[in-house]
Amino acid sequence: MNLIAYAVTAVQQGFHIFPCNEAGTRCPQSGDIIDKQPHLLTPSKPYKIRWGEETTNDLDRVIEVWSWSPAANIGVACKPSGLLVIDCDIAKTPGQLKGTLYEQLHETLGPMVDGHDVLRAVCELHGGDWAELNDTYRVCTGSMGLHLYYRWPDGVKASQASLVKGVLDIRCNGGERGGYVLGAGSLTSKGSYIAENATPVRDAPRWLVELCREPAAPPKPLFSQPRKTGGISGLVDTVLTAPDGNLSNALFWAARAACSDNIPIEDAIDQLGAAYVTAHGSGGHRQAEASVRSGYRNQQRKDGL
Repeated sequence: MNLIAYAVTAVQQGFHIFPCNEAGTRCPQSGDIIDKQPHLLTPSKPYKIRWGEETTNDLDRVIEVWSWSPAANIGVACKPSGLLVIDCDIAKTPGQLKGTLYEQLHETLGPMVDGHDVLRAVCELHGGDWAELNDTYRVCTGSMGLHLYYRWPDGVKASQASLVKGVLDIRCNGGERGGYVLGAGSLTSKGSYIAENATPVRDAPRWLVELCREPAAPPKPLFSQPRKTGGISGLVDTVLTAPDGNLSNALFWAARAACSDNIPIEDAIDQLGAAYVTAHGSGGHRQAEASVRSGYRNQQRKDGL
């Protein structure tokens, strides 16, 4: 299989790319399938290219590389490409959302969930426009997931944390090299990566940027609130002063902290919920109560209660 045309198309889209191993490639030492990893330098040795150094959008270089290894999969480097890619995956285990803000989705979606359905709930929670969010370049993955591509603003550092662990990951400019995804045309042991559309890559909506950006260091008062005495006022302030885009996470954290301090859950619902509503949290008091109860359940499981 010759993927050079797909590699050229990726460059024409403005992506910086590098070669990954072709479908079915196995590690010379372990025998594991490594067709999503950077290309081996030689087939019989476990040394691979330094993809952070080899990524390029130079068309001549791309043609040279894929002429040397025409079946190489296409690694799209998100940091130099200025991309945020949301990786919507199919849950690998039942009840994947338990302990998260979205565990109630199991009541309507069942024990197994699709990351794209969870993304819709994330979008609604943060006041986003679902049609706008999907109006961008999309690629179906080999494991029946979905990659949504967005332009990431210059000068903004992204987090490396998953939006929802196990079903919603992000690849952007976090860390030293940023992350990467396999581009359209790639073929792995699990299947093909197929472009769903030819839509240009859209700018990431503002709410999504705020959600995915690297969080600022917490202010010092967070570590001197009256949690030692079992009070809740400091946790209320944490919710009231949460940065834009981080209100839901602040409420969830505050609920877990309140549980650890043995604050009755009804007090937490009343006071933390009121703070969430005052801070114009999406979904109002009903969403606040669900988040507080979720935070308590999460902390109780962690504490073995």
